[in-house]
Amino acid sequence: MRYSPDWVFSLACSVITKRYVEGHLPIEAFTKNFAVGFDAYYDDLTSSKLNDGAEEIMRFLASFYDDDDDDDDDEIDHMLIVKTHIFREINFDKNNKKRKFKGFFYNSMKPKSTETSVAENTKSFKAFFFQQRSKPDVVPDPSWDISKVKDIKNLLLILNGTVAVFDAF
Repeated sequence: MRYSPDWVFSLACSVITKRYVEGHLPIEAFTKNFAVGFDAYYDDLTSSKLNDGAEEIMRFLASFYDDDDDDDDDEIDHMLIVKTHIFREINFDKNNKKRKFKGFFYNSMKPKSTETSVAENTKSFKAFFFQQRSKPDVVPDPSWDISKVKDIKNLLLILNGTVAVFDAF
């Protein structure tokens, strides 16, 4: 089997979350569209797995809703957290080193032999969330966009592709 790298699955779930929250389409439109795109590269990124991964992120973020109506500074910008997660997954590996997409004998998008579960992905996102709340060490420039990243053309075609409401069916 061709399993996706952890960071690709995590990135896809965060991009789906961002596009779903900011858009006007059902989540199934994004997950099915992405699954079709990823099918050429990975066997495990199915619509249901992507849907479960994105929903777990959204449920977790929703549990941190500040509804006490006092004017404190504890508000959480959920979409900034998601955008920062996207930025981090693309630019840094798990050891906080600059991610290299391709090298002489290396390709970070190469399929791997073990599958990343939705639970592992959610655990990783939660760790990132709490790290950002306690010590925000990486914040993307407000003008940063995923489409500006070089060396991931095939991935960008999937993540930034046009999604229509009919993709949900």
